[in-house]
Parts: sequence; C-alpha cells; structure tokens
Amino acid sequence: MLNKYLVIQKDKLDLMLAKQTQLQLKSLEEQQRLAQLQLHIDSMDKSMQMKSAISLQNLSGMKGILSGLSNQQSTRLKDSQQDELRQQQACLKQMTFTKGIEGIVKNRVSLKQDNVNKQEEKTLDEMVSQAYVRQLYK
Repeated sequence: MLNKYLVIQKDKLDLMLAKQTQLQLKSLEEQQRLAQLQLHIDSMDKSMQMKSAISLQNLSGMKGILSGLSNQQSTRLKDSQQDELRQQQACLKQMTFTKGIEGIVKNRVSLKQDNVNKQEEKTLDEMVSQAYVRQLYK
C-alpha cells in the first residue's frame, strides 16, 4: 500500500519538475524579450539622425510607447520569475515528502528482513540444539 503511494508521489514529483522546467524556459524567454526591447530602445538614438522637430516628436513618442512596453515586459518577467520560484519551492517540498516516504519504506523493508534473519537464526539454533541432543542420547 505504501509502495503504491510512493509511486504516486514520485509521479507527482516528476510532473512538478517538468512544469518547473517549463516555467524556467518561460522566464528565460521573457528575459530575452525584455533585453531585446531595451536594446531596440537604446539603439533608437544612435540609428536615427533627426533633422526636424516632427521627427524628434515622433522619436519621443515612440520611445514613450516602447518604454511603457518595457515596463509591461518587466512586470511579466517578474511574474514569471515568481511563478518559477513558487514551483521550485513546491518541488522541494514534494521531493522532501517523497524522500520521507522512501525512508519509511526502506526502514520497513529492513525491519522485515531483520525479522526474517532472526527467525532463520532461531530455526538454525533449534536445529543445532536438536542435533546436539540426539548425539548425546545415542
């Protein structure tokens, strides 16, 4: 019964670890998007040479919009990292729980084996005693 429960918990841990991997990839993607956006914003000054007031206004407006997008992307990145951290903590808790069950199962198996060994020793001792007693009365 406990072995079945252990298998269920191990399967649950495997699923949780797979989800953690997905969340790590998502966080990495969000981080890359933010870096690309920042790079684009930073390159706008260097790539455009403004000669008119309207061009400067357009650049300023575009930078404002991209700055807002950058803020949104930063928020998405933080949310993604928090999800990843929560999943990591849940995986750690599940791993600890699973290891605890494994320890209990291992102790029970060891205890059963010890009992079997003791019973075998007792049986062998009785057989030796009986053989000794038979030799004495021959």
